[in-house]
Amino acid sequence: MKAKYFIAVATLLVWSAVSAADGVQWDGLSDGQKQVLSIYSEGWEQLEPQRQKQLAVGADRWTRMSGPQRKDAQNRFSSWRNLTDTQRNKIRQRYGEFREMSPTDQRRIKDNFRRFQEMSPERRQKLRERYRDLTPEQRKRARDRMTDRRPRPTGGRD
Repeated sequence: MKAKYFIAVATLLVWSAVSAADGVQWDGLSDGQKQVLSIYSEGWEQLEPQRQKQLAVGADRWTRMSGPQRKDAQNRFSSWRNLTDTQRNKIRQRYGEFREMSPTDQRRIKDNFRRFQEMSPERRQKLRERYRDLTPEQRKRARDRMTDRRPRPTGGRD
């Protein structure tokens, strides 16, 4: 009797581990996640396990967002959909490069971006124009300087 009980429990444990490795069960989603993912309810079991996990995480994040955060996310998604495949691939490549950087370099880039966002629209536009006017070699040196914070000589423009 104990052997049968042990086999049954072991089988349930193995089955639940295999089930978890297969993806996210629809019944395992919260009510909020189910509401967000309702368009997938009929075909949920046919989705790839990795896709199920991505959708479940995204739906969870969505349910925790405020109204303005959701609006921002919708705008970003709309912008993403309007990009060409080439533009999306370039963004993915740059993001991959960013993820490979040291935490110090990532922080520096984030800080630079934050400072750029805090500038007035006029100042940002001037910076863009100034960058566009640079030669390819000058652009490369500017990018190199942004990632290399060693002291450099001051003086005229490159």
